[in-house]
Amino acid sequence: MIVSPTYRMLEDVTLRAFTELLDRLNRPYTYVRTRQVVTVGDNSVFFRSAEHPDRLRGPNLSWAWLDEAALMREIVWPIMMGRLRLNDARALITTTPSGFNWVYKYFVEMQNESYGLIRASSRENIYLDEDFVQNLEASYTSEFAAQEIEGHFVLFEGAIYPEFSTDADHGNVQDFEIKEGWERVRAIDFGYTNPFVCLWGALDEDGRLYIYDEHYIRNRLLSEHASSISNREGTFTWTAADWDAQGRAELNAAGVSTVRAKKDVQTGIQKVKARLQKQPDGLPRLVIHPRCANLIKEFGSYRWNPTERGGKEEPIKENDHAMDALRYMVMGADQGGFVIL
Repeated sequence: MIVSPTYRMLEDVTLRAFTELLDRLNRPYTYVRTRQVVTVGDNSVFFRSAEHPDRLRGPNLSWAWLDEAALMREIVWPIMMGRLRLNDARALITTTPSGFNWVYKYFVEMQNESYGLIRASSRENIYLDEDFVQNLEASYTSEFAAQEIEGHFVLFEGAIYPEFSTDADHGNVQDFEIKEGWERVRAIDFGYTNPFVCLWGALDEDGRLYIYDEHYIRNRLLSEHASSISNREGTFTWTAADWDAQGRAELNAAGVSTVRAKKDVQTGIQKVKARLQKQPDGLPRLVIHPRCANLIKEFGSYRWNPTERGGKEEPIKENDHAMDALRYMVMGADQGGFVIL
């Protein structure tokens, strides 16, 4: 079984890369989409999402691979370990570290003899263009480069959103279902080498904002992003986007119309912080579905620039594209939407 953090990542990245590799190797295979199973010779490979961990129970496996495991909830790991029931069964994960989370606990802190850790720099990846790594180096601070390029576990200081909570009962990350009548909205932040991000949200009758899906992909054409965005179900009142970035006109021509996002960073951050806090009923006014793994990860590394202390505080401009899209959405929601001309 191969597991990705979300269904979208499974479809857009993991499964796509796996089948492209089989094609390059001239290995015949069959893919049954309804079952998400690829069969190569006598071997069957299940492809699954970690969005609903309990759905991973059932199969008896000879091996399992969790891709981008740090974006998954900890419960996924013991569930998968419980599925490895065939002889000589093994499991591996591949991931960029994400602070000192469960990956660090199992693979470093516990020092279990049955676990092994291999750390590799992005510079060692022969499938990456040299320009790609150089662009990352130019964009990242030393702390973030240590995590994203060198694969080190890093503790980030100066968090912008210390209010953000993953508490199972009253935190900002919860399972939920969108109800009929809720207003649906979207927000987009453009990128190519850096990720292109689209967030999907819904506002309930009390104005609480529920972010229920994300599109977070690098190195794709705008036409591909537009197709992916357009194919999602729902009718949206508005789609806020950064009109200062290139690509708005092309996205509009491809059928995804947008309105100009409110980009005041300081005001937007304060509005997000206010929504993250618990209300008198014990719940926050901003709730994020676990499938938005990249958005959740960015909360952990989004921080103030220490060189700006004493003056106007500014966020460090790295790994912030989902944070920007989130800010656009919250600003739109708090001002009561946009006038569509």
